[in-house]
Amino acid sequence: STFIAVMLTIIGYSINDTIVIFDRIRENLKTTRGTDAETLKTVADKSITQTISRSLNTSITTFVMVFLLYILGVTSIKEFALPLMVGVVSGTYSSICIATEIWYVFRTRFVKKEKAKK
Repeated sequence: STFIAVMLTIIGYSINDTIVIFDRIRENLKTTRGTDAETLKTVADKSITQTISRSLNTSITTFVMVFLLYILGVTSIKEFALPLMVGVVSGTYSSICIATEIWYVFRTRFVKKEKAKK
């Protein structure tokens, strides 16, 4: 049951951080005119730049607190804290580095195919 709790916490943390970045992308897309690949790349880079400090500060704060729980906690807390520390790092990495790149690939490759079919 500890494993399930850790996995759900990591997934929730990563999804929350990804939603923040995607929301910023959506807001930045409203102010741009084109939807070519270069414009989308610029929007993605700008959105990551605008949210990276918030994401890193949140992740570092969470990591420090979980690390303290790992050091000061009892055995059952340590079993929960160690995978959670790994999850915070991997969730932050996935939401900042991977999710935006996947969005960009989907937007540049699949949206063009759908427009060509219509």
